[in-house]
Amino acid sequence: MKNIARFVSVAATVCGLSLWAQDDLEEDETSETTAETTAGEGEEADVGIDIGGQIHHSKSEPKFFHTLPTVSKLEGTAEVLKPGARDWEGAVEGRFYPLGSVYRTIGAGTRLTVSLGRECSVVIVGEASFGTRGQGLAVKSRAILLKSGVITVDLPRNLPEGLFFVDAPGFSVVNPAGKSSYRYVKTGDGDKATIRCVTGSLSVAGLHFKILSMRAANEVSIQTSQDALFTGIYGTRGDYICKLDQGLVKITDVETGKSHTEQKFLEWKISPQTAVRIQRAVPEIGENMAVTVMTFDAAGNLKNRCAFAENRFEVNSGELAPHDKNSQAELEKKAAEATSDTGTVETEAVEAEAEDNGGTSSGNSSDDDLEF
Repeated sequence: MKNIARFVSVAATVCGLSLWAQDDLEEDETSETTAETTAGEGEEADVGIDIGGQIHHSKSEPKFFHTLPTVSKLEGTAEVLKPGARDWEGAVEGRFYPLGSVYRTIGAGTRLTVSLGRECSVVIVGEASFGTRGQGLAVKSRAILLKSGVITVDLPRNLPEGLFFVDAPGFSVVNPAGKSSYRYVKTGDGDKATIRCVTGSLSVAGLHFKILSMRAANEVSIQTSQDALFTGIYGTRGDYICKLDQGLVKITDVETGKSHTEQKFLEWKISPQTAVRIQRAVPEIGENMAVTVMTFDAAGNLKNRCAFAENRFEVNSGELAPHDKNSQAELEKKAAEATSDTGTVETEAVEAEAEDNGGTSSGNSSDDDLEF
């Protein structure tokens, strides 16, 4: 009799675990529907709680994401690689998968939709792949990782900041709201990603740069080397501002004589066929990178250039005007002075700036249209 009772108890526990994710989704949809009825879509709902015969009203935050992603629609052949698994398995429509899983579609006619929330989804078509970020169930935000092909993300226009991210080795898309598409390709030395804001807005953050805000129909291409020592940012559609790091500068108060350091930035307007090139060098001694930031107009002409060492205000060239070969001797002299004064990091910062003659074009054209 004890064995029978134990068997019944174990069976009930297993059934409860298998239905947990489905119950969670139904509960999410029920609560969201109730919130929409009382407060409108995306607004906080006024929930009544009966305490001691009296109704007390409290505000509950809207829930944008399910606990676990689910394959909501599948046309064709798709596979899923679960966290820790060695082999891919066939994706099943309606099934929940753990956070940290990777999804891929096989064949030109395949279309896979993964639902992250009632109005949050990721769609891949053809030969494409993406992953979800592995994290604890208590974490409210979500993130996906670009793997290959064309990936489309559809989010509510009223999604609060800090809740969703699209990550790649060279950058992270932050605060996307609305619909956005990404084409991600592995190159022989790194990767190339094209980001298109279809509706709503998004921002892009990377090492030594940040694209402040992209709006509907804006598009940018970002190329990153495998060692992350080069980043190329190429405008393809629309106009938007890119905030570029120009190192530390020393500021002295003329009244008090006190000095402090602050970060300096350049706001560069990206438009079709303009470009930003960021080159980095790792010193043999120390951890501060030597960085050169250059901007180019649509004709390929060098417009801005700055060389600096991270966290060192003493090693900052400031804005350098475009130069010809006659100024090479002056740059070499500056490199020699930096070597005698402060060492390896400063030399690399100046030499990295000196080696570029400013004649490199972006090599990108707005005619290279993407069929998202």
